[in-house]
Amino acid sequence: MAKTEKRSTGNLLYTIGVIIAVIMGIGVSMDSSWAQNEWIFFLLVSIGLITGLQNITSKEVTPFLIGTIALMIATRIPFLMTLDKIGFPLGTFLTASLGFFTVVIGTAAIVVSFRVVYGLAK
Repeated sequence: MAKTEKRSTGNLLYTIGVIIAVIMGIGVSMDSSWAQNEWIFFLLVSIGLITGLQNITSKEVTPFLIGTIALMIATRIPFLMTLDKIGFPLGTFLTASLGFFTVVIGTAAIVVSFRVVYGLAK
């Protein structure tokens, strides 16, 4: 499989991961039971693994890991929940979507970090 073909597969899976995160955020904001399915977490972790292995090149490691750290910090700040006072659970939707998205990105960051540490240990 050519390198560009691997990367395009990784890009497609990353996009699917984002779409699943948004759909799951909608499900959580509607308080749906299907949004708590553990298979979705397994799927998101799998997408993160593949994304971390195929998408991130050696030139992209530092910006990717810095972006991941910033995203992880931003998702832990509870300011989004104040948006629920508007009437529609917008804060719940955004918080849940970002939470599901961090499953993908966090898993990819773990893979990339292991690759970097392994490369440094060689």
